[in-house]
Amino acid sequence: MRDSFLSRRASAVRPSWARALQRAALLLAASVALFGSSLAVGRWTVSLPGSEFIYGDVLLAWIGMVAYVSAWPNLWAGLRDLQARQPTDSNGVVAWRAFSLSLLVAVATVVVLLLQYHALASADVWIFIVSWPIMRFAGWSLVPTLALHGIIFGRVARSLEPPFQYLTDLGALILFAVAAATTVIILQSPGASAFVQAWSLGLGVLPAAAAVGYGLIAFGMTAQSATVKAPIATTQPGSLRASAERPFEVFR
Repeated sequence: MRDSFLSRRASAVRPSWARALQRAALLLAASVALFGSSLAVGRWTVSLPGSEFIYGDVLLAWIGMVAYVSAWPNLWAGLRDLQARQPTDSNGVVAWRAFSLSLLVAVATVVVLLLQYHALASADVWIFIVSWPIMRFAGWSLVPTLALHGIIFGRVARSLEPPFQYLTDLGALILFAVAAATTVIILQSPGASAFVQAWSLGLGVLPAAAAVGYGLIAFGMTAQSATVKAPIATTQPGSLRASAERPFEVFR
């Protein structure tokens, strides 16, 4: 029974949600950096043996999208674990709802892209995949997603200790600022290429800021809870040894 109690206690303090959200933030930082770089550098080609060339900017964008999609399972696992550990905390509920909305945005983007593919005269899937317009359209979904991620990590930050809570809150605030700045620039000159122009401004200032925001969030997720046992010996023979347990934070 004692081993079962210790196992339950260790499970209660194991910060798997923090590790999962840290991985998600790192993948998101890499994804926006790659996607933003593909927009900022413009069209460029890479010659490969056995073929004429490939579009390097489109390749960067697709690698960024793969990293972006890879972050979602970690987000889902981390938020689910956090809500399971704190079922009565409204912060976890709000973060999960924001995550659900971001999923709807992603699903809507995929649906529209499929409709665009069926509307093309050419049925060649490869032409559709490497086409630049698909990347420009997919980038539009990043604007609401950045704001929703700001809500998610802003709420998650309240479960961290103050020093790391402030860093995570700052990262979430940067995501809000990037989403707002992108929206303002798009409204000033709306058009099919408005998003590309916004994220290409200053050789990718906005995507770089978004990557920094996700990086701060990932650093804030390094807080880990642990338990330190300080044994206290008793002077009476035959008596049980007591141990004083106190939780403290280990940051790594």
